[in-house]
Amino acid sequence: MAINTLLVKAYATNVYKTGMNSLTNIEATRPLYVEPVKQYAADTYYIQDIDDALTEAWITPEEHAYTLGLKGPEDPQDRPPYELMKEETVV
Repeated sequence: MAINTLLVKAYATNVYKTGMNSLTNIEATRPLYVEPVKQYAADTYYIQDIDDALTEAWITPEEHAYTLGLKGPEDPQDRPPYELMKEETVV
């Protein structure tokens, strides 16, 4: 069975960003999607996003550790600081 990448993205968003779904629920309904969802989260989300999902109890400590373990050096790590635009002076 082929993995639908749009469904992987939707599952990852619903688990790690909104808490509207869980990896346990995905395991029960579509078990082939659990690993791709974790990998997508590791490849796409900042560490803070994954930490926030744990803080909100949307993922378990084991799922948190596993997802962070999938992150490589080329994956997004820390959210860059915001840089405010400086006021321009009109001459």
